[in-house]
Formats: sequence, C-alpha cells, structure tokens
Amino acid sequence: MARKQKLLRESTGHLTVVQQEAKYKAEFLASDGLPRLQVTPPNHLKGAAKQEYKRIIAALGKLPLRNLDRVELENYCTWYGIYKQISLDLPKIAADIDYNRQKYDVFEKDYFKAVRGSDKELIKDLETSLSLYGGKITDLEAQQDKLIRNLDKATKNIKSLASDLGLNVNSRMQMNMPKEDDQGKHSIMEMFN
Repeated sequence: MARKQKLLRESTGHLTVVQQEAKYKAEFLASDGLPRLQVTPPNHLKGAAKQEYKRIIAALGKLPLRNLDRVELENYCTWYGIYKQISLDLPKIAADIDYNRQKYDVFEKDYFKAVRGSDKELIKDLETSLSLYGGKITDLEAQQDKLIRNLDKATKNIKSLASDLGLNVNSRMQMNMPKEDDQGKHSIMEMFN
C-alpha cells in the first residue's frame, strides 16, 4: 500500500527538478486554487434537503465541484427536499379524497332514499352533508392538482441542476471527455495563410 503523499513544501528528501515539478503539478491539479465545498450542510437546509446534501458530499469523489458551486448544490438539495415532501403529502391527500368520496357516496344513497320517502327534514340534513363532503372533495382535488404541478416543477429543476452539477451519468461522461484538438482540423492552406 502506498504512503500518503507529502506536499512539496513538507518534503524533506532530495528531489530532482522533475520530481519537484511533478509534485507541484499534482498539488495544483488537486487544489485547482478554489476552496472546496463545506462538508457539513448549511443551517438553512432542513430534513430531506439536509440529508441529500450529506449524501452528495459523501459521494462526490473526483467531481470538480467547489465552493463556487455551493448555491447550485443548495438549490438542488432544496428542490429535492420539496420533491420528498410532496411525495409524502400526495398519498395522504389521495387517502383523504377516497375517504370523503366514500362518505359522499353513502350520503348520496341515503339522499335518494329520503327523496323517495319525502322526509323533508332528512333531505335537508343530507343536502347539507352532500354539500359539505362535495366541497371537501373539490378542495382536496385542488390541493392534489397543485401538489402534482409542484412535483413536476421540482422534478424538472432537480434534473436540470443535477445535470449542471455532474450528478447524472451523461453530465459526468461529458465532464470526463477529453477536449478535441483543433490543430488537426485545419487544412494546409489555412495553416499557411
């Protein structure tokens, strides 16, 4: 197993110029002159956003993310937190809609029975209940629609930010693709003009 590398200024052995240049180049490439991202999540991130920040920081590996990318990473984590919260809220609202529909259906059956029997007081009570549950269902469906729109928005933002940060396969491959050499693309006439 190889030993940890020492910084050039901490090296005590006699190094050749080539070895010194190699160490200097390795240090420069490792640091690239920019501060690294903070390891701990920012205080304003809560819940799932904070957990996602920790997960990403631990998995960053050799991605060239630095402190300059912090805002994008925080936005990604924030949108991820919103996505997770909506994913938890949607089934609850769907269950509430189902419950209220079942109640509505029961009152509707009773209402039609009461109409046939001409019990005006019961009809009035059932109309009130039908109106109440019908209104609840409408409100819950509006909430559900809003959550679905927000989930779609969060998903689009997550995908966009993940691509910018190199958190998906395609963007990581693009980051690691070697730059094309423009020198070989010029014709002889262009080189001598």
